[in-house]
Amino acid sequence: MRRKLFALLAVALSLGSGLRAQTVIRLEPESDGRYTMDASVNGVGVKTYFSESSWFASMSTTTYLFLYENGYIDPVDVKGMTVVKMPDGSTVKAASLVIKNLKIGNNVIVRDLPTFVINKQNVPLLVGNSAFDCFGDVVVKDDNLYIYDGIEREEAIVPSSPSIPVRDSLMLAAQAHIDAEEYDDATACFEALREIEPLGMYPEYQYIMLLNMQHRNKEVISHCEKWLEEYEFKTSYLDYWIYDAMGDAYARTGDHPNAISRYESAVAAYYKMFSITEKDLMKSGRKDETLGYTLYDLGKQYSGNGNLMKAQHCFFVSAKCGNAAAIELCEKLNIKR
Repeated sequence: MRRKLFALLAVALSLGSGLRAQTVIRLEPESDGRYTMDASVNGVGVKTYFSESSWFASMSTTTYLFLYENGYIDPVDVKGMTVVKMPDGSTVKAASLVIKNLKIGNNVIVRDLPTFVINKQNVPLLVGNSAFDCFGDVVVKDDNLYIYDGIEREEAIVPSSPSIPVRDSLMLAAQAHIDAEEYDDATACFEALREIEPLGMYPEYQYIMLLNMQHRNKEVISHCEKWLEEYEFKTSYLDYWIYDAMGDAYARTGDHPNAISRYESAVAAYYKMFSITEKDLMKSGRKDETLGYTLYDLGKQYSGNGNLMKAQHCFFVSAKCGNAAAIELCEKLNIKR
Protein backbone atom coordinates (compact mmCIF):
# COMPACT_ATOMS: atom_id res chain seq x y z
CA MET A 1 0.00 0.00 0.00
CA ARG A 2 2.80 2.41 0.76
CA ARG A 3 4.84 3.69 -2.08
CA LYS A 4 7.82 5.92 -1.45
CA LEU A 5 8.37 5.91 2.29
CA PHE A 6 12.08 5.41 1.97
CA ALA A 7 12.64 8.44 -0.17
CA LEU A 8 12.13 10.12 3.23
CA LEU A 9 14.38 7.82 5.20
CA ALA A 10 17.07 9.46 3.43
CA VAL A 11 20.26 10.36 5.30
CA ALA A 12 21.96 7.18 4.06
CA LEU A 13 25.56 6.48 3.10
CA SER A 14 26.59 4.99 -0.23
CA LEU A 15 29.84 4.77 -2.14
CA GLY A 16 30.11 5.32 -5.88
CA SER A 17 30.71 2.38 -8.17
CA GLY A 18 34.26 3.57 -8.81
CA LEU A 19 35.49 2.19 -5.46
CA ARG A 20 37.72 -0.81 -6.14
CA ALA A 21 38.99 -3.65 -3.92
CA GLN A 22 41.82 -1.33 -2.89
CA THR A 23 41.51 2.43 -3.27
CA VAL A 24 44.36 4.82 -2.45
CA ILE A 25 43.80 8.45 -1.53
CA ARG A 26 46.82 10.73 -1.33
CA LEU A 27 47.06 12.63 1.98
CA GLU A 28 49.04 15.81 2.55
CA PRO A 29 50.45 16.01 6.09
CA GLU A 30 49.95 19.29 8.00
CA SER A 31 52.23 20.67 10.70
CA ASP A 32 49.67 19.89 13.42
CA GLY A 33 49.66 16.18 12.55
CA ARG A 34 46.42 16.20 10.60
CA TYR A 35 46.08 15.43 6.90
CA THR A 36 44.43 17.29 4.03
CA MET A 37 43.13 15.73 0.84
CA ASP A 38 41.88 16.88 -2.53
CA ALA A 39 38.07 17.05 -2.31
CA SER A 40 34.98 18.84 -3.59
CA VAL A 41 31.53 19.28 -2.06
CA ASN A 42 28.64 19.15 -4.53
CA GLY A 43 31.02 20.23 -7.28
CA VAL A 44 32.98 22.99 -5.53
CA GLY A 45 36.49 22.49 -4.16
CA VAL A 46 36.76 22.70 -0.37
CA LYS A 47 39.94 22.29 1.68
CA THR A 48 39.26 19.01 3.45
CA TYR A 49 40.94 17.42 6.43
CA PHE A 50 40.95 13.71 7.25
CA SER A 51 41.03 12.65 10.90
CA GLU A 52 41.42 9.08 12.13
CA SER A 53 40.23 10.15 15.58
CA SER A 54 36.87 11.49 14.36
CA TRP A 55 34.01 9.18 13.43
CA PHE A 56 31.87 11.88 11.79
CA ALA A 57 32.11 14.60 9.14
CA SER A 58 31.87 18.28 10.10
CA MET A 59 32.30 21.68 8.51
CA SER A 60 32.88 25.19 9.81
CA THR A 61 30.11 27.78 9.92
CA THR A 62 32.01 29.92 7.40
CA THR A 63 32.21 27.03 4.90
CA TYR A 64 28.56 26.16 5.40
CA LEU A 65 27.39 29.74 4.83
CA PHE A 66 29.47 30.02 1.65
CA LEU A 67 28.10 26.75 0.25
CA TYR A 68 24.52 27.48 1.28
CA GLU A 69 24.39 31.08 0.08
CA ASN A 70 25.90 30.14 -3.29
CA GLY A 71 23.49 27.27 -3.91
CA TYR A 72 25.85 24.34 -3.30
CA ILE A 73 23.69 23.12 -0.38
CA ASP A 74 19.97 22.75 -0.95
CA PRO A 75 17.64 23.83 1.89
CA VAL A 76 16.06 20.35 1.94
CA ASP A 77 19.46 18.88 2.82
CA VAL A 78 19.52 20.77 6.14
CA LYS A 79 17.96 18.50 8.78
CA GLY A 80 17.89 20.66 11.93
CA MET A 81 19.82 20.88 15.19
CA THR A 82 21.38 18.05 17.18
CA VAL A 83 24.02 17.37 19.85
CA VAL A 84 27.36 15.90 18.77
CA LYS A 85 29.80 14.05 21.00
CA MET A 86 33.34 15.21 20.21
CA PRO A 87 36.43 12.94 20.23
CA ASP A 88 37.49 14.41 23.60
CA GLY A 89 34.18 13.38 25.17
CA SER A 90 32.61 16.85 25.24
CA THR A 91 29.30 17.63 23.54
CA VAL A 92 28.37 20.57 21.32
CA LYS A 93 25.22 21.74 19.59
CA ALA A 94 25.43 21.50 15.81
CA ALA A 95 23.30 21.83 12.72
CA SER A 96 22.82 18.59 10.81
CA LEU A 97 22.87 18.34 7.04
CA VAL A 98 23.57 15.91 4.20
CA ILE A 99 26.35 16.40 1.64
CA LYS A 100 24.88 14.93 -1.53
CA ASN A 101 28.19 14.42 -3.28
CA LEU A 102 31.65 14.45 -1.71
CA LYS A 103 34.33 13.67 -4.28
CA ILE A 104 37.77 12.78 -2.94
CA GLY A 105 40.68 12.56 -5.33
CA ASN A 106 39.78 11.35 -8.80
CA ASN A 107 37.86 8.16 -8.11
CA VAL A 108 36.10 8.11 -4.71
CA ILE A 109 32.59 9.56 -4.43
CA VAL A 110 30.66 9.46 -1.15
CA ARG A 111 26.98 10.21 -1.54
CA ASP A 112 24.52 11.52 1.06
CA LEU A 113 27.10 11.93 3.81
CA PRO A 114 25.66 13.01 7.21
CA THR A 115 27.59 16.11 8.28
CA PHE A 116 27.50 18.53 11.22
CA VAL A 117 28.06 22.29 11.15
CA ILE A 118 30.11 23.11 14.24
CA ASN A 119 30.56 26.69 15.41
CA LYS A 120 34.19 27.82 15.86
CA GLN A 121 35.58 24.81 13.98
CA ASN A 122 38.96 25.94 12.67
CA VAL A 123 39.06 23.83 9.48
CA PRO A 124 36.70 24.17 6.47
CA LEU A 125 35.69 20.49 6.26
CA LEU A 126 36.78 17.56 8.39
CA VAL A 127 35.99 14.00 7.30
CA GLY A 128 36.26 11.11 9.71
CA ASN A 129 36.19 7.36 9.22
CA SER A 130 32.40 7.23 8.90
CA ALA A 131 32.72 8.33 5.28
CA PHE A 132 34.55 5.12 4.43
CA ASP A 133 34.96 2.38 6.96
CA CYS A 134 31.44 0.95 7.15
CA PHE A 135 32.15 -0.15 3.57
CA GLY A 136 35.70 -1.36 4.07
CA ASP A 137 38.80 -1.32 6.24
CA VAL A 138 40.54 2.07 6.41
CA VAL A 139 44.30 2.24 6.91
CA VAL A 140 46.61 5.29 6.89
CA LYS A 141 50.16 4.46 5.88
CA ASP A 142 52.99 6.49 4.37
CA ASP A 143 50.77 9.55 3.89
CA ASN A 144 48.16 7.54 1.98
CA LEU A 145 44.65 6.51 2.92
CA TYR A 146 43.92 2.93 1.86
CA ILE A 147 40.34 1.62 1.63
CA TYR A 148 40.08 -2.15 1.35
CA ASP A 149 36.58 -2.92 0.14
CA GLY A 150 35.00 -6.31 0.69
CA ILE A 151 33.08 -6.52 3.98
CA GLU A 152 30.25 -9.01 3.44
CA ARG A 153 27.12 -7.57 5.01
CA GLU A 154 25.52 -10.95 5.60
CA GLU A 155 28.31 -11.84 8.02
CA ALA A 156 27.51 -9.00 10.42
CA ILE A 157 25.07 -6.12 10.47
CA VAL A 158 27.50 -4.00 12.49
CA PRO A 159 30.56 -2.66 10.62
CA SER A 160 33.78 -3.64 12.32
CA SER A 161 35.53 -0.44 13.36
CA PRO A 162 37.29 0.41 16.63
CA SER A 163 36.87 4.11 15.87
CA ILE A 164 33.05 4.09 15.82
CA PRO A 165 30.93 3.44 18.96
CA VAL A 166 28.47 0.54 18.71
CA ARG A 167 25.45 2.86 18.63
CA ASP A 168 26.83 4.87 15.75
CA SER A 169 27.94 1.73 13.92
CA LEU A 170 24.40 0.38 14.11
CA MET A 171 22.96 3.65 12.82
CA LEU A 172 25.41 3.75 9.92
CA ALA A 173 24.70 0.11 9.11
CA ALA A 174 20.92 0.68 9.24
CA GLN A 175 21.19 3.63 6.88
CA ALA A 176 23.41 1.69 4.48
CA HIS A 177 20.90 -1.19 4.43
CA ILE A 178 18.04 1.25 3.79
CA ASP A 179 19.95 2.76 0.88
CA ALA A 180 20.46 -0.76 -0.53
CA GLU A 181 16.75 -1.57 0.05
CA GLU A 182 17.74 -4.33 2.49
CA TYR A 183 14.86 -3.58 4.82
CA ASP A 184 15.00 -6.73 6.95
CA ASP A 185 18.66 -6.06 7.73
CA ALA A 186 17.95 -2.40 8.48
CA THR A 187 15.18 -3.43 10.88
CA ALA A 188 17.57 -5.83 12.61
CA CYS A 189 20.02 -2.94 13.13
CA PHE A 190 17.36 -0.79 14.78
CA GLU A 191 16.17 -3.67 16.94
CA ALA A 192 19.72 -4.33 18.09
CA LEU A 193 20.08 -0.62 18.84
CA ARG A 194 16.81 -0.57 20.84
CA GLU A 195 18.30 -3.19 23.15
CA ILE A 196 21.13 -0.77 23.99
CA GLU A 197 19.14 2.43 24.55
CA PRO A 198 15.95 4.27 23.46
CA LEU A 199 16.13 5.23 19.82
CA GLY A 200 14.93 8.80 20.10
CA MET A 201 12.42 10.67 17.94
CA TYR A 202 13.86 10.41 14.41
CA PRO A 203 15.44 6.91 14.59
CA GLU A 204 12.22 5.56 16.16
CA TYR A 205 10.31 7.08 13.25
CA GLN A 206 12.67 5.36 10.81
CA TYR A 207 12.12 2.06 12.62
CA ILE A 208 8.34 2.47 12.41
CA MET A 209 8.56 3.17 8.67
CA LEU A 210 10.52 -0.07 8.26
CA LEU A 211 7.90 -2.00 10.22
CA ASN A 212 5.21 -0.45 8.04
CA MET A 213 7.07 -1.44 4.88
CA GLN A 214 7.09 -5.03 6.16
CA HIS A 215 3.36 -4.93 7.07
CA ARG A 216 4.01 -5.73 10.76
CA ASN A 217 0.68 -4.13 11.60
CA LYS A 218 0.38 -4.71 15.35
CA GLU A 219 3.91 -3.48 15.93
CA VAL A 220 3.34 -0.43 13.72
CA ILE A 221 0.27 0.56 15.71
CA SER A 222 1.92 -0.10 19.08
CA HIS A 223 5.11 1.81 18.27
CA CYS A 224 3.17 4.68 16.68
CA GLU A 225 1.05 5.09 19.81
CA LYS A 226 4.17 5.21 21.99
CA TRP A 227 5.85 7.65 19.59
CA LEU A 228 2.83 9.98 19.70
CA GLU A 229 2.75 9.89 23.50
CA GLU A 230 6.28 11.25 23.60
CA TYR A 231 6.72 13.35 20.46
CA GLU A 232 3.34 14.40 19.05
CA PHE A 233 3.16 18.09 18.00
CA LYS A 234 6.94 18.51 18.16
CA THR A 235 7.18 18.27 14.37
CA SER A 236 4.24 18.25 11.96
CA TYR A 237 6.43 16.55 9.35
CA LEU A 238 6.96 13.42 11.45
CA ASP A 239 3.43 13.60 12.91
CA TYR A 240 2.16 13.27 9.35
CA TRP A 241 4.19 10.14 8.60
CA ILE A 242 3.40 8.48 11.93
CA TYR A 243 -0.36 8.99 11.49
CA ASP A 244 -0.08 7.87 7.87
CA ALA A 245 1.68 4.67 8.95
CA MET A 246 -1.03 3.99 11.52
CA GLY A 247 -3.65 4.49 8.81
CA ASP A 248 -1.84 1.97 6.62
CA ALA A 249 -1.70 -0.60 9.42
CA TYR A 250 -5.39 -0.27 10.29
CA ALA A 251 -6.34 -0.31 6.59
CA ARG A 252 -4.47 -3.56 6.04
CA THR A 253 -6.39 -5.17 8.90
CA GLY A 254 -9.75 -3.97 7.52
CA ASP A 255 -10.40 -1.60 10.44
CA HIS A 256 -12.02 1.22 8.43
CA PRO A 257 -13.00 3.55 11.33
CA ASN A 258 -9.52 3.60 12.87
CA ALA A 259 -7.86 3.87 9.45
CA ILE A 260 -10.09 6.86 8.63
CA SER A 261 -9.30 8.53 11.95
CA ARG A 262 -5.53 8.16 11.47
CA TYR A 263 -5.52 9.22 7.82
CA GLU A 264 -7.60 12.30 8.75
CA SER A 265 -5.03 13.16 11.42
CA ALA A 266 -2.27 12.71 8.83
CA VAL A 267 -4.01 15.11 6.43
CA ALA A 268 -4.49 17.66 9.23
CA ALA A 269 -0.79 17.42 10.17
CA TYR A 270 0.16 17.92 6.52
CA TYR A 271 -1.93 21.08 6.20
CA LYS A 272 -0.47 22.34 9.48
CA MET A 273 3.07 21.65 8.25
CA PHE A 274 2.59 24.03 5.29
CA SER A 275 0.17 26.41 7.10
CA ILE A 276 -2.49 25.90 4.43
CA THR A 277 -6.07 24.68 4.22
CA GLU A 278 -7.72 22.43 1.68
CA LYS A 279 -9.27 25.55 0.17
CA ASP A 280 -5.82 27.12 -0.21
CA LEU A 281 -4.54 23.94 -1.86
CA MET A 282 -7.40 23.79 -4.33
CA LYS A 283 -7.10 27.47 -5.18
CA SER A 284 -3.34 27.27 -5.76
CA GLY A 285 -3.56 24.31 -8.13
CA ARG A 286 -0.50 22.86 -6.39
CA LYS A 287 0.43 19.29 -7.31
CA ASP A 288 1.34 17.35 -4.19
CA GLU A 289 2.01 13.66 -4.74
CA THR A 290 2.53 12.85 -1.06
CA LEU A 291 -0.76 14.33 0.14
CA GLY A 292 -2.49 12.91 -2.92
CA TYR A 293 -1.55 9.37 -1.90
CA THR A 294 -2.88 9.83 1.63
CA LEU A 295 -6.14 11.35 0.40
CA TYR A 296 -6.55 8.47 -2.05
CA ASP A 297 -6.02 5.97 0.78
CA LEU A 298 -8.50 7.91 2.94
CA GLY A 299 -11.04 7.85 0.11
CA LYS A 300 -10.76 4.06 -0.15
CA GLN A 301 -11.41 3.71 3.58
CA TYR A 302 -14.47 5.99 3.40
CA SER A 303 -15.72 3.88 0.50
CA GLY A 304 -15.17 0.66 2.47
CA ASN A 305 -17.06 2.18 5.39
CA GLY A 306 -20.02 3.11 3.17
CA ASN A 307 -19.51 6.89 3.14
CA LEU A 308 -19.45 7.39 -0.62
CA MET A 309 -19.88 11.18 -0.54
CA LYS A 310 -16.72 11.69 1.54
CA ALA A 311 -14.92 9.05 -0.53
CA GLN A 312 -15.66 10.93 -3.76
CA HIS A 313 -14.50 14.19 -2.19
CA CYS A 314 -11.17 12.62 -1.17
CA PHE A 315 -10.70 11.14 -4.64
CA PHE A 316 -11.49 14.55 -6.16
CA VAL A 317 -8.90 16.40 -4.04
CA SER A 318 -6.38 13.58 -4.54
CA ALA A 319 -6.82 13.93 -8.30
CA LYS A 320 -6.27 17.69 -7.97
CA CYS A 321 -2.97 16.83 -6.23
CA GLY A 322 -1.97 14.86 -9.31
CA ASN A 323 -2.49 11.31 -8.02
CA ALA A 324 -2.71 9.09 -11.12
CA ALA A 325 -4.97 6.43 -9.53
CA ALA A 326 -7.39 9.11 -8.31
CA ILE A 327 -7.45 10.81 -11.72
CA GLU A 328 -8.27 7.49 -13.40
CA LEU A 329 -10.99 6.73 -10.84
CA CYS A 330 -12.55 10.18 -11.18
CA GLU A 331 -12.72 9.76 -14.94
CA LYS A 332 -14.21 6.28 -14.58
CA LEU A 333 -16.86 7.42 -12.07
CA ASN A 334 -17.39 10.78 -13.80
CA ILE A 335 -16.36 12.71 -10.70
CA LYS A 336 -15.89 16.25 -11.96
CA ARG A 337 -12.53 17.91 -11.31
